[in-house]
Parts: sequence; structure tokens; C-alpha cells
Amino acid sequence: MTDSADRIAALVERGRQEREDLAAATIEIRAEVERRKAQWRAASFLATGIAVTGTVLYRLFGRNSLSAQLGRAASVVSLVMGLVRFLQRVRSFW
Repeated sequence: MTDSADRIAALVERGRQEREDLAAATIEIRAEVERRKAQWRAASFLATGIAVTGTVLYRLFGRNSLSAQLGRAASVVSLVMGLVRFLQRVRSFW
């Protein structure tokens, strides 16, 4: 009887030890998962910020943006003003 009681006690102890090991491993895995989630959250935040910044910059300075249109208009106005000055000088010369 003592042999089987000792064997049962050893099995109970082994089960307790394995449960503790499993609990420790589960805690470590949970901590790793939380760390990875935080990394992905930070990467997502950074990527979103970059995308928003790129979109805003494209809308402000892109090919069809207001600043680009104003720049083209300023170039045209500058060209027209130069032609008017030239024609005034030519006219006053004659």
C-alpha cells in the first residue's frame, strides 16, 4: 500500500509542478503577446501619421493643389506684366 501511496503522492507532486511550470510559461507568453501588440500599435500609429502627413502635403503642394495653381498663375501674371512693360517701353520709344 505504501508503494502505491508513494507513487500517487509523486504523481500529485509532479502534476502540481507541471501546473506551476505551465502557469509560468503562460504568463511569459502573455507578456510577449502584450509587448508585440504594443509594437504593432506603435507601428500602426506611425504609419497612419506618415500617411496623413503625405496626404496633407500632397494636397497642399501637389500638382493640382492651390499653391501649385497659384504658382502657375503667378508665373503667368509675371510673364504678362513683363510683356506689358516691354510693350510700354517699345511704345514710348516710338
